[in-house]
Amino acid sequence: MTSIRLEKVSKVYPNGFEAVHELDLEIVDGEFMVVVGPSGCGKTTVLRMIAGLEEISSGIIQFGDRVMNQVPPKNRDVAMVFQSYALYPQMTVAENIGFALRMKKVPKEEIDKRVRDAASVLGLTEWLSRKPGQLSGGQRQRVAMGRAIVRNPSVFLMDEPLSNLDAKLRVQLRAEIARVQQRIGVATLYVTHDQTEAMTLGHRVAVLRDGALQQCDAPQVLYDRPKNIFVAGFIGSPAMNLLEGVLSAELDRVTLGSQMISLSPSVLVSHPGLKKYAGRTLVVGIRPEDLPAADHQRGASELKGDVHLVEALGAEILVHFRLDASIVTSEDSTRRKENGESLVGSGAIEAECIARIEPRHIVRSGDRFTFAVTEDRLEFFDHESGLTIWD
Repeated sequence: MTSIRLEKVSKVYPNGFEAVHELDLEIVDGEFMVVVGPSGCGKTTVLRMIAGLEEISSGIIQFGDRVMNQVPPKNRDVAMVFQSYALYPQMTVAENIGFALRMKKVPKEEIDKRVRDAASVLGLTEWLSRKPGQLSGGQRQRVAMGRAIVRNPSVFLMDEPLSNLDAKLRVQLRAEIARVQQRIGVATLYVTHDQTEAMTLGHRVAVLRDGALQQCDAPQVLYDRPKNIFVAGFIGSPAMNLLEGVLSAELDRVTLGSQMISLSPSVLVSHPGLKKYAGRTLVVGIRPEDLPAADHQRGASELKGDVHLVEALGAEILVHFRLDASIVTSEDSTRRKENGESLVGSGAIEAECIARIEPRHIVRSGDRFTFAVTEDRLEFFDHESGLTIWD
């Protein structure tokens, strides 16, 4: 068994572009680590540096106690699964899966056994005599996985392996990948831009932005306690609503445009750092699922919005509505932070928000609809640094 450790790893290209900045990351034996982030954030570069396909500019990469900086890819005992299946079209499924073993001169009996074992794990036994052209996309990706796991690698790397598949197949193969990884039990790094994949697959999830690690935690921790505006806005679907607000001097309410949300004492208990923001502007985060349709008998705080789009999804309704408040995006917060600007006044005067409500409610485009606010689920962020306000 092998762990993977990256210590202050950076990648700077000859033109001066820094793709990865001093990344510290450890994947322990048997762990399924997912690296997630938007396109161009450096996640694939991280995977390629671990595999040895990309030279690092500085830092240390270790497998167990062995420093791998100068070890060529072929000697790293790494198996990779790519976005493209990269199968040999003239070979059968069995020949594709066993190809690397034949190159290593493994005895034929051992190859046949390991190919059958991999095929059984992946549900490919009845397709071993087929060629890739006779398989579906999901079956081809299983073959690519089989070719990787049959080698019994020390490290397993996956680069967006499901992005070419349709939605139904992605859900099916997510479950299979998790099952296979648990069975082979090696340190696994999985790269994706899809935060749903990250949340459902990863034992831990590392969120990258512009080559820098934003947060690395268990999926539920990322959701419940994001460290900054970017993580809060990236994790969760639909994304968290981020609004400019003013906290009252008495710490008992926050004003969003012309509307006000009452804050119970329990909010200050969970966010004691709010005491330093009395009378100040901050950023308020409200997840769509924490904006149910108002039940006036509950006495909760409410927000009224003008509905402009309704998405009926069967088990739920997504309501897009506008508030007369300023919205803050994670992209805008980062740009303003880099330029030394405040987030105050950075958004539109009319905020575009999303709420997730139960399907029993009737709501139409053009309605003025009332939403309840789950105040204990609110998040608060510093408007200058973008960091979450906790302690």
